[in-house]
Formats: sequence, structure tokens, C-alpha cells
Amino acid sequence: MNYSKNKISISKIVVIITAIILIIILFLILFLNIRIYKINGTSMSPTLIEDEYVLSYKSFYNRGDIIAFHYKDNVMIKRIIGLPNDIIDIDEDGNIYINDELLNEPYLPNKAKGDIEITLPYKVPSNKYFVLGDNRADSLDSRNIHISSISENDIIGTVKVSLIPLKKIS
Repeated sequence: MNYSKNKISISKIVVIITAIILIIILFLILFLNIRIYKINGTSMSPTLIEDEYVLSYKSFYNRGDIIAFHYKDNVMIKRIIGLPNDIIDIDEDGNIYINDELLNEPYLPNKAKGDIEITLPYKVPSNKYFVLGDNRADSLDSRNIHISSISENDIIGTVKVSLIPLKKIS
């Protein structure tokens, strides 16, 4: 008789714990806008690798952050290089200058100018961000006239954690 009472108590505890975990997950998804994305392509390599999964969430956006944003019917993931009202210039070696100061990019093993369709120097409009892929030689980003600067309203969130393998993103 004691055994069946114990069994019922344990099953009730498991149900309660499961319900609490589901409520926490629902809270994270709804209120913190946490999203999971699969990396398609190589435009963010070596930082992010194709077929890797990443976690993004709403936050404030700073230079150097990797963000997920809407572009047409796609979600793109790129690094913020320019903030609103910054003046961006890129030299022939792929060095980036922001407001006439060289940008330190320790996350890039190789620099490249890549294809540039915008006119340089480029002034980032108010409430917009200038984004680039880390693989500058092969990235569709703000250098393209169709993408140009990203509106803050199009930003889904900051990408902070790679889920496979689990690592913090710089």
C-alpha cells in the first residue's frame, strides 16, 4: 500500500516539474523572443559554420554584435559594423574605417574588400545598421545596394550562442 502512494507522489512530482519547465520555456520564447536558426551558407565563416544552429534573442545592438534580421522572405545573420550616422569606408585591402578610424576586427582571419555596389564612403542612415558577413569575399550584406543598411525594425535579435557545438560567439 505504501508503495502505490509513493508511486503516485513521484508521478505528481514529475508532472509538476514538467509543467514548470514548459512554462519557463514558453516564457523565454514569448517574452524574450528567443529563436533558433540554422546557418545556411558560408558568409559568416569562420565564426559560424554552415548547418550549425544558433540562438538569438532581443537586446540592444552594438558594433561587433552578430544579429539575425529579416530581408525579403529570408532571415539573414551578419555582424553589425556601422551604427546609425556612422561613416563607413573600406580600402582595397578590406580594412574598414568608421568615422576615419580603423576598425579592429580580431575575429577575421582574412580581410577582403569583396563586391561593393554602394558608394563609399557611406553614411549609415538614422535608425539603421551597416552589417557585413565575416567571410567578406563571399557575403551578401550592406555592401549590396538592395540590402544596404538594416532597419532596426527588421532586426530579430542578437545571435549569442551556437547550439552545435555549444560555444559562445565573439
